[in-house]
Amino acid sequence: MLTMKYLLSLCFVLLLWSASYGQLDSTYNDNRTYMDNIESVQFYAQMGLGAEDDLNLPIIRLDSDNKLMLEFDNREGGFTNYLYRIVHCDKDWYFSSLDEIEYIDGFNDEEIDDFGYSSNAYSEYTHYSLSIPNDDIKWTISGNYMLFIYEEDTNLPVLSRRFIISEKVVSVFGQISKPQDISLIRSHNEISVSVDYRNFRIMRPLQEVFVTVMQNGNGNSAYHNIQGTNIIDQTIMFDDYDLQVTFPALKEFRSCDIRSLQYRSEFVHSIERNDNNTNVLMDLDKKRADKHYQTEPDANGGYIIDNKDSGTGGDTNSEYANVIFSLEVDRPYLDEVYLVGAFSEWRPKDKFRLDYDTNTGIYTKDVELKQGYYDYMYGILTEDGMLELAPIEGSWYETENEYQMVVYYREIGGEYDRVLDVATLRYQF
Repeated sequence: MLTMKYLLSLCFVLLLWSASYGQLDSTYNDNRTYMDNIESVQFYAQMGLGAEDDLNLPIIRLDSDNKLMLEFDNREGGFTNYLYRIVHCDKDWYFSSLDEIEYIDGFNDEEIDDFGYSSNAYSEYTHYSLSIPNDDIKWTISGNYMLFIYEEDTNLPVLSRRFIISEKVVSVFGQISKPQDISLIRSHNEISVSVDYRNFRIMRPLQEVFVTVMQNGNGNSAYHNIQGTNIIDQTIMFDDYDLQVTFPALKEFRSCDIRSLQYRSEFVHSIERNDNNTNVLMDLDKKRADKHYQTEPDANGGYIIDNKDSGTGGDTNSEYANVIFSLEVDRPYLDEVYLVGAFSEWRPKDKFRLDYDTNTGIYTKDVELKQGYYDYMYGILTEDGMLELAPIEGSWYETENEYQMVVYYREIGGEYDRVLDVATLRYQF
């Protein structure tokens, strides 16, 4: 069933859907799930790491043999014929002006023919998988891309996901340091970037090269279109003191480990199973903004679908459990509070909005989650529609984060933005 939240955006998307993609260069694209019955969406690069592959961002090299894997469940069960479409975008994630023949070899609008029905007695769903590139389609140039999934019968979009195809013709480097703003020294990380282009000819480096920096793969809080300030020995330096690339370091993510529903993992208070469903009560969470930093292993906001009870991965034999989250606070916040992480697409979604109980002083939320491991935090909705995490979670410069640096290039008069390199910078205090 479609959510009311997406009705307007769906109407807009559908108007565009029937038009020529070459005319849609003003349309902004993002990671979104458009239907309530579609859950447990994962899109990642396959590197041969097993279940840990789920944590890989959908970024691969143009000359690589690696694949991108999309997986999702239709909670209504049965069979639905889904088609997929790949579209090239510019550095700002608007559709590029290229025709399909200029960036793909093969055909769009092919069927997703890899699916399986759930074998779990508690949860009915159909699991779909898509691996790209494949025999039907492959990309031929680097850049930003969108992957769209839609129903063949209704032509309704089901979900959309971003991915990046990169070259390796320059080298991007980064360094994490304490911010120059003294007030942020103990709470933020500052990222300095440089791009070595000595093996690739660039006529106007300061005008033709742009860099995007993301924290933990979260595009919603990324810095875009950063341009170099000076050049030293064929290395572009990004030293604009008026635009410091500074992120709140936050804290290590909280974790919800429900890979097994037969025994309690850390932070799980209790598991109750009956003939119809399974309820998982998490330990009572508390505000951490005024707490000291503690080192905890986490997945930097990511999540893994896995089933330790069966030992076979969990694509079709995992259960959907009703997970109960609770957050104790001194007083209610003026703005809405949400669960946030990669599983929520890093955005405020209705299904993850918490309710406040005035009698207990506790925020609570019941969420159906497929067996797996989930990183999460609590965020407060701001006026600009973003989620601010620091007021509840706190922020400390020692927190271990990952920063992705993407180098875009379009020569003067060029038709599209190439991705010349992507690198990940890891901070470990």
